[in-house]
Amino acid sequence: MADQTFTSGQILTAAQMTTLQSNIGLTWISTNTFSATATKQFTSLFTSAFTDYRVLFNYTGSVTTAVYLRWLVGTTVQTGNILSQKIESQLSLGTVIAASRADQYGLIPPAYGTYPSTYALDIYSPQATAYTSYEMNTGSLGVSVSDSILQIGSGRNVTTTSFDGFEITTAGAPTLTGTMTLYGYRK
Repeated sequence: MADQTFTSGQILTAAQMTTLQSNIGLTWISTNTFSATATKQFTSLFTSAFTDYRVLFNYTGSVTTAVYLRWLVGTTVQTGNILSQKIESQLSLGTVIAASRADQYGLIPPAYGTYPSTYALDIYSPQATAYTSYEMNTGSLGVSVSDSILQIGSGRNVTTTSFDGFEITTAGAPTLTGTMTLYGYRK
């Protein structure tokens, strides 16, 4: 079917709706669950079918703990000084702004033992041999003011590596339990 232009208020036929829906939005790729693990790898995710991706996370920790993202090629974690990141957070009544070159680790929202961390992570061009970047925006309302947080962050790898997956890992022994759902942005 040839490209079509639709106008505001136009009533579409079923065929036109199918065409419109097949050319916009997100495409579900996979949902992965994990339980009581300190490190979870999500492999073989990024392909040439999509350029950009949206990841939805929902996890809790065995205790409150920091959580990190690392890029994968196959099952191999990419190491070295490859990631530049900026996090802006408002925790409690104070504001913390941090900018760092975080080596191979990207800091993502922490896990709490009493309630889930739920957020979206957009990943841009991971499969391209280019600079992969990501953005996140999350708010967590805890059981008290001291564990409620608004976090906005972005990062970019500083090498031109083609990644096909990522892992999340905790700072040490605490474990994570949750779900990761991956969508591809339609080209």
